Amino acid sequence: MKHKKLLMVAYFFPPLGGAGSLRPVKLAKYLPSYGWRPVVLTAKNHDWYYGRDEALIDELPDQIEICRSPMLRSAWIYRILNPLRSSAMDRWIRRFLVQPDDQVGWLPTAFSSGLKIIDGHSIQAMYSTSAPMSCHIIAYFLKKKTGLPWIADFRDEWYENPDHRYPTRFHRRFHFQLEKKVVAFADQIITAASGFCGLLSKHPGCEEKCSTIFMGYDPAEFEKVSSKQGAKDQAGIFTIAFSGLFYSYFKPARVISAINSLIESRDIPKDRIRLLFVGANTPGETGAIDNYGICRFTGFLSHSKALEHVKGSDALLLLLSRERGAYVVPSKTFEYMASGKPIIAIVPKQSEVASIIESTRTGTLVDYEDLEGIRMAVLRMYRSWESGASDFKPDLDKIAGYSQVEQTRDFVGLLESIGERGVCLGASGDARENR
Repeated sequence: MKHKKLLMVAYFFPPLGGAGSLRPVKLAKYLPSYGWRPVVLTAKNHDWYYGRDEALIDELPDQIEICRSPMLRSAWIYRILNPLRSSAMDRWIRRFLVQPDDQVGWLPTAFSSGLKIIDGHSIQAMYSTSAPMSCHIIAYFLKKKTGLPWIADFRDEWYENPDHRYPTRFHRRFHFQLEKKVVAFADQIITAASGFCGLLSKHPGCEEKCSTIFMGYDPAEFEKVSSKQGAKDQAGIFTIAFSGLFYSYFKPARVISAINSLIESRDIPKDRIRLLFVGANTPGETGAIDNYGICRFTGFLSHSKALEHVKGSDALLLLLSRERGAYVVPSKTFEYMASGKPIIAIVPKQSEVASIIESTRTGTLVDYEDLEGIRMAVLRMYRSWESGASDFKPDLDKIAGYSQVEQTRDFVGLLESIGERGVCLGASGDARENR
């Protein structure tokens, strides 16, 4: 079968680990099954990042081509603009000048490399994924230059992202206009949650071309991952695992407080329960005091190692606060659902993620502010584990619909719908990586 070719602009890509790399990696893995062969454009010398996961690259078929173009790293930008190395000046430069994000220094070389890839391959469409937002800016300029069909993927919010701090009205307007241009020029918008489409709908024409492709889970990876090591580490202890990072707007403080209360009331012995944080979190970030030593922290792990702990645990914790939880669907949601373990979902009950968990029968919903509800959810799951009798019966057919195989199928449907454009520009191997 002759494959069509898709240029993928993705800053987050192995060896970088974490959820940001999973979206492009899993798409690249499954796209060839649907007649598309990706050519990945990523950075050669990324900025510092907390997690590396070299093993993710091994998931890709051999025919996937990767171009790694150099970037002017943000640290170098700061040195150029601040030769005296003042920390206060670095902070000012980052806040006021380095826009739209720290990866703006990748834009010139990525644009140049993107044109070479398009010229040297029969590229028929483009895809960019954010964050960082610079990926969309790169694709925007490539679109203007070549006219190729383009899908812009928003894994997170842009303009409304609570992590973005706009120092002036000018900066706020600047980001708004950039987002508006991306939405206007992209032929198709996809988001990792339906709520993001709602946020982008403030721009004219967005509603007609915005669709949701969930992050999903990889069934092939779940088949490979064993839960034995995780179960061995947690033998005889009811273990609730949280995978990934928690942020300022959803910390596990209330869960820790609820478990402390259960231990104090003698409903659960302190040596029979554990809260396991799988990922680059630290004790000081929980927002609560661990009175009874129930918390454990693994530090950053490869994706496969993290899944071992997820599969080896007895229950799984999902956290979303009211401020952001109404429209965010964390990528871990789908891997939790596929694990076969019950989820304690501390999320807004009117949210999209709550609807997904309810429809798949994969967990118990509790409001973030409901301390007694959290306490009772933990106690019920503990007693079910202790007795060995569980009424947990997830809907496996509905869960299967969230696999990355199915999500890629939906993505290809959108890709085909925006029109095929066969660009015959020669067959140079400039962009091929020595893997």
